[in-house]
Amino acid sequence: MAYAIRRVVARHSGKAPKIAAFPLRLIRLLAPFLETLRELLEMRYLWQQPGVRMDNAKLVSALGWEPLTPLDAAVEKTLKRLKCLP
Repeated sequence: MAYAIRRVVARHSGKAPKIAAFPLRLIRLLAPFLETLRELLEMRYLWQQPGVRMDNAKLVSALGWEPLTPLDAAVEKTLKRLKCLP
């Protein structure tokens, strides 16, 4: 996702934003005081498991096909609607 955002922003602005690591140490330090950060830490295992996927069999059986939007197109439309692109 981060690389898709980077590609879209670079296409629109000519500059690719930097991608940095998530400040996990800071999150751990602040988590006792902020519920959202405690919950983020609780969900951390999902970021570390590359094989976590949701089953879409019910969707495909109901629709007969799976609607797919290219990631860059979805990111671009979202960033435009949020007025984050020049």
